[in-house]
Amino acid sequence: MAAEAVQNVTKTFKYSFPTCTNEEILFNLEVPVDIPYEGSSRELVQRVLKMFHIPVYLEDDLNEKLAEFISEETKNFHNKRDAKLIDQLKNGALNVEGIIKGWEKNFKENVLEFAEQKGSSDEEVFATAYHKLVHSPALETILQVESSYAKTVMNMIQNRDEDIRKLTERQTQEMEEKIRLLNTSTTEEEINALAAKHFEEQSVASGRWESQLDALRHAQRAAHRAWLMAAIDDYQLNENVTPSNSPLCTFPPELPGPVQPAPPRLEESFTIHLGSQLKQTHNIRLVAVDILDLCSVNRGDSATWNRAQPALGLYSNDLSAVVLLAEHEPLRSPLVGLARQATEHHFDDVEIQLRDITEKVKEPAEKRNLERIQEGEGRSRNTRTKRALQPGDVYLSRHSNLADAHLVYHLVIDDEQMKAGDITSRHPAILALRNILKSASCNDVTSIALPLLLRHDLSEEMTMSWCVRRAELVLKCVKGFMLEGSGGGGAELRTLTVALPAATNQALFTALADLLSNIFRLAGPVRQNKI
Repeated sequence: MAAEAVQNVTKTFKYSFPTCTNEEILFNLEVPVDIPYEGSSRELVQRVLKMFHIPVYLEDDLNEKLAEFISEETKNFHNKRDAKLIDQLKNGALNVEGIIKGWEKNFKENVLEFAEQKGSSDEEVFATAYHKLVHSPALETILQVESSYAKTVMNMIQNRDEDIRKLTERQTQEMEEKIRLLNTSTTEEEINALAAKHFEEQSVASGRWESQLDALRHAQRAAHRAWLMAAIDDYQLNENVTPSNSPLCTFPPELPGPVQPAPPRLEESFTIHLGSQLKQTHNIRLVAVDILDLCSVNRGDSATWNRAQPALGLYSNDLSAVVLLAEHEPLRSPLVGLARQATEHHFDDVEIQLRDITEKVKEPAEKRNLERIQEGEGRSRNTRTKRALQPGDVYLSRHSNLADAHLVYHLVIDDEQMKAGDITSRHPAILALRNILKSASCNDVTSIALPLLLRHDLSEEMTMSWCVRRAELVLKCVKGFMLEGSGGGGAELRTLTVALPAATNQALFTALADLLSNIFRLAGPVRQNKI
């Protein structure tokens, strides 16, 4: 018979003290105390003083008597417990072997020196190998191999799109012919049957191509890992050997293709100082670009080396991130199709990540929405509370195959609400930016890009004054959030990119550049005018 777990006991602490006006009238105080008491007796005294409105001049006396009571009762508790255990041992009622095994198990779990040796996981080993190789002369070969993988995926995607396009054209012609012969040699039932047949053909074709793409990605991921692990073995045996001259490399060197110049875009950079006493230097980029371009795969002939910086910073404390405005349904994000243009070698596929997020947020979201409805906040928006994600919510995905981002913060917004009227600093989207910058600081993100107008494109209602007001609000709030985050430790945000829609004209860009320089303190030399 094993020793039974000894439960704590509750003892009543009694304390009497006279009133301020008549010493013969006593107040009797009774406080239940768990023995043994694991907290601080002084803290318990403060709680008792506040709860029962006891005069503060009794604090020292109350603390002394309570500490004495706890000490005495704890000693009696241990004496009774030990006497009971000794009697059980004498009577043979204790399972000594079971107690020894329990102590051994707890000792191994809590003392690292005696714990069971557990090796690193496969993911940790692969991350270490990759980090070592990309910081070696093997970097160029690794990027070329990953680029060749991406080209294979893109070619298959192009073949898929072409096949589905041809199928769609053929089906359109068949349907037009049937409709032309309606009420002559064709009936509505035949047209409906043809539409169902076309839908089934489209589903089968899409499923077949997706299956082939998934098989290709899995094969590339396995081959890439096997190749890298073989390469690290050679590299550790002989540091002069790299994947480019290793006999294990079966990939021919990639010939450089014609370098295509990047399309011109509006861009300006600023160096700013934040902080009153301990100033921190930050770089701010104002750029007119489609923010999805920062999330592109970008692995063409001329872009192999564009992937060098993301690869070098992948397993480091120098990560980059992008804030992407998203809808309520994660799987409808435009990032899904974009990120799947190249195989994800280090993390789960983006679709798997977003599907996992969708499942995990259901329970806490239902609990939150129920609380809001009970508090009366959801009476006028019952249709919105049915959704799991609400405006202002943020979810995160990890990537190794994007051009300028290791992390993507998906900020859920209400697009109609972002179009209409001015917003305030308490708007859910603005508060979400605060949470994003705080998360970035806590997770080694040193470079982040966000949409300055909280819109990805320009529309008719976004006039010059509208854009200036929105940009001023966002910049002032972001400045405050950066100042708040700089004093909380964590990674220092070195580069902030504020992106405008790609269709921004020169006049608006110049106005917002002047606004940015007025809101932030720009770093510059001190000039003295001689009189």
